[in-house]
Amino acid sequence: MNALIVTVTYKYMAYDSIKSKEELISLANACDITVTKEASQNLDAISPSTFVGSGKLAEIKNQLTNIDVVIFDEELSPLQIKNITDILEIEVTDRTDLILRIFEQRAKTKEAKLQVKIAKCRYMLPRLAGMQEQLYGQLGGSGFRGSGEKKIELDRRVLHNQLHQANKELEKIVKQRQTQRKQRKDKDNKVIALVGYTNSGKSSLLNNLCENKEKHVLQKDMLFATLETATRKCKIENHTCLVSDTVGFIDRLPHHLIQAFRSTLEEVKEADILVHVVDSSNEQWEKQIQTTNMVLKVLQADNIPVIYAYNKVDKDKYAFIQAYEPSVFISVKENINIDLLKKEIVTILFKEYTVYDLQIPYEKGDVYSYLQQHANVLDVQYGQNAIFVKVEEHPSKMKEFLQYRIQH
Repeated sequence: MNALIVTVTYKYMAYDSIKSKEELISLANACDITVTKEASQNLDAISPSTFVGSGKLAEIKNQLTNIDVVIFDEELSPLQIKNITDILEIEVTDRTDLILRIFEQRAKTKEAKLQVKIAKCRYMLPRLAGMQEQLYGQLGGSGFRGSGEKKIELDRRVLHNQLHQANKELEKIVKQRQTQRKQRKDKDNKVIALVGYTNSGKSSLLNNLCENKEKHVLQKDMLFATLETATRKCKIENHTCLVSDTVGFIDRLPHHLIQAFRSTLEEVKEADILVHVVDSSNEQWEKQIQTTNMVLKVLQADNIPVIYAYNKVDKDKYAFIQAYEPSVFISVKENINIDLLKKEIVTILFKEYTVYDLQIPYEKGDVYSYLQQHANVLDVQYGQNAIFVKVEEHPSKMKEFLQYRIQH
């Protein structure tokens, strides 16, 4: 499928049109669409009815030979899509629709499929409503409903039913996820959430931290390779932690998706620390950080401690980066500075923890068993009359065991 893409530049726009165009081409490629032609326009303001000017649309219409679809680099309103389609007489879509298509292709789990379905229904409903407004003007004065209007109402009813059913099914999964999170909290496992722009290397980092290769997740050099939140048990220094990989963000991530994927992204809010993975080889690294931080703010997860992991330093394009702190420059691919990242994680996560040397009599075997199950045991030595245990733990958890502490 060949596409012509349309980009605009106007006053007070909040993004770089050139970089956004490059990203739009990547989104199209991810949907198996080849961009063969481009059109751009400088505007004082976006046209409410046709987005670009009528002259530009006439110019675009003359370029549609061997073109299957026209893609605009912003979300179009229902009215704009109808008017532009009427003029160009070809399929017209936008950036939001491309992202939804990618999510639909990549969704594997039941939860992800439901979330994409909800987002798609929310995107489609107002567009059907926009079409319906046009039909009202076509009705005769007899008071009877036209067949076209009935078809639109039927489509709307089907979408509403699908949305209701998907929301109901998703609620059940959300409750299961909440139960899992509660169980993890009861076990006092520290949770590390990997966040960042799409294709920054989060899944690769999770696989690097997870020693069990059977538990590795898909890692691929493409947009939105990961849609499901994968949580794995990992050994960070001497500590067992849970590391969660999350869906990647993108500039102007459709609000339909943020709402629909909110249950998945709730994992971020429950984390004890965020590792914000940044593609240091991307010229727009700072913009990507700001985009991610904006979504974290929407999720009310912007108050969680964070480490900035500037990935892909093996590409040698990071020399002029002024890093957000605390930071570590890494390469997951070449395993560069991963140990430094682990040290930084432990320093922040366990800064209030203390090492205790305990002497536990053999008759207090239940105390020893409890510590083995619930504390971070660093070392065990079996003496003649007691077990000598070295434990690293938060002081609040060790009050009842201070009687066994060895005073140095």
